[in-house]
Amino acid sequence: SDENVWKHYGDALLKGCKDQGLDTIAFQIKPGEKSKCRKVKAEVEDFLLENRCLRDTCVIALGGGVVGDLAGFVAATYLRGVPVVQIPTSVMAMVDSSVGGKTAINVPAGKNLIGAFHQPKVVYADMKLLQTLNDKQVKEGLAEAIKMGCIRKPKLFDYMEKNAEAIMKQDPEALAEVIFDAISGKADVVSQDEKEKGLRSTLNFGHTIGHAVEALPKKEVLYHGECVAIGMVHEMAILSEMGHLEKKAVDRITACLKAYGLPTDIPQELKVADLIHKMTIDKKNKNGKIRMTCVTAIGASKPDPIPVDEALIRKYLASLKK
Repeated sequence: SDENVWKHYGDALLKGCKDQGLDTIAFQIKPGEKSKCRKVKAEVEDFLLENRCLRDTCVIALGGGVVGDLAGFVAATYLRGVPVVQIPTSVMAMVDSSVGGKTAINVPAGKNLIGAFHQPKVVYADMKLLQTLNDKQVKEGLAEAIKMGCIRKPKLFDYMEKNAEAIMKQDPEALAEVIFDAISGKADVVSQDEKEKGLRSTLNFGHTIGHAVEALPKKEVLYHGECVAIGMVHEMAILSEMGHLEKKAVDRITACLKAYGLPTDIPQELKVADLIHKMTIDKKNKNGKIRMTCVTAIGASKPDPIPVDEALIRKYLASLKK
């Protein structure tokens, strides 16, 4: 877990494990993306070895996306693989990172470039664990739910478009419906393409530009979901220029993102060349070509990301600087 989450829920988890007769040890990391690195992964592994954890060990990830990704990768490689249970405590982790078995750490070259596919034995999504989140933390997770509506689930998008106020206020019924629908959408994709050979790559809508924005130093702190929201807006604009998506759909999706208070502009201090460089090492790329998820209408997308001419991306990004 991380230090912040552990303060709220750590004792309850330890008590629950003890009540079931389980021997439990706990390791807390510093909150934030900086902990999702080689150094901290090694510290966790050394901790497990020092405590003589063997193959009957199960790793429990109590936290948001950083904790889930790191703990999952540790479980994937420790003693060549031990089980992992995910207990997500953020909207982002519930609707996205805890589902599907993707685990990874970040490296200087980019996000999530070193990792493994390692499916959790169980994912527990408890709405009560979201009560400690602030608005910024809630809305960044909802960006991923909007993304799911855009690529596969038009009814989810419609619901989020019409019920933004109730969802942002964390109305239990409204938020639970969004989270359940987003999880079911991702689970359906993962069941068809676990190792991301094609269809699963479409879940990265907004991530080509979004990951580039996230990876570069900025004046303002932007969470992952906020960067994805920015990425969605500008990838849609490029797709529209290519003739794949009608402008009215671009406008409608952009308006929905803004209704949740999500950012839509690429920070002006980011240079075009730096953004392009980050995009060229995106995991979706093939044969040296930058690829993007091709949304063709709200709730519909092509089953495989499409190549996008680097010159077109460069020209589009340069136009934003004028």
